[in-house]
Amino acid sequence: MEIVLPGLMIAIAALFRGVTGFGFALLAALGLSSLMAPQDATSIILLIDLVLTGLILRKFDRHMVDWRATAILLGFGLIGGVSGPYVAAMLSDDSARIATNIAIAIAALVAMMHRPPQWMGHVVVGAVLALVVGGMMAGFAVGGPLAAAWLLAGGTEGARVRNTLAIYFGFVDVLGFATRAGAGMLPDGFLGMALPLLAIAVIAYFPGEMIYRKMSMILWRRVCAISLVLIAIVGAMQTILIML
Repeated sequence: MEIVLPGLMIAIAALFRGVTGFGFALLAALGLSSLMAPQDATSIILLIDLVLTGLILRKFDRHMVDWRATAILLGFGLIGGVSGPYVAAMLSDDSARIATNIAIAIAALVAMMHRPPQWMGHVVVGAVLALVVGGMMAGFAVGGPLAAAWLLAGGTEGARVRNTLAIYFGFVDVLGFATRAGAGMLPDGFLGMALPLLAIAVIAYFPGEMIYRKMSMILWRRVCAISLVLIAIVGAMQTILIML
């Protein structure tokens, strides 16, 4: 049972990432936060998310990337990616769970917007979001949909959103994981916990990618919106239960 429930959560999250191009960390954090210590869960999620990002970018096409947006995301995400693990390490498990679920709810509510407001696509907003999301992802493994909303508000569309986010997520994952490893924040027996879940995630990802390739953009947006509404509701309920 120690692997069954976490494995199921990881499989669902990886399938969702294959369909949407984002959301793995969001779903995995929501599922694993009640099954293991937040610091342990975050380290595992960062490693798996990095591998899934590599799968998305295995057929890399530089013409399918918004390089202007990528420069902003990487430049300011660097600060958040390095500082996030230290901020998370200062919190107790309950505080970390509450912070994680609040971040999940905010990210899900923003990402489910059909048309993000134009002001959200401003360069300054992107710089702030890149820093904040970098810290949230490296510290708690959540927040990616906020970056997706910024890209959509700025006019980036379709596969360019997917590939631009993959580069940013991979960058932050590397920073967050390397910072944790260098500071001795990885849990004891990390590889023994992470490798079986990584194998499950890779297997579950490919059916999601096949579904994505057969979907229209309108259906893709609708699936993302409905799924994220449900995630936001579950995250809010979990946060309330923890705080009671």
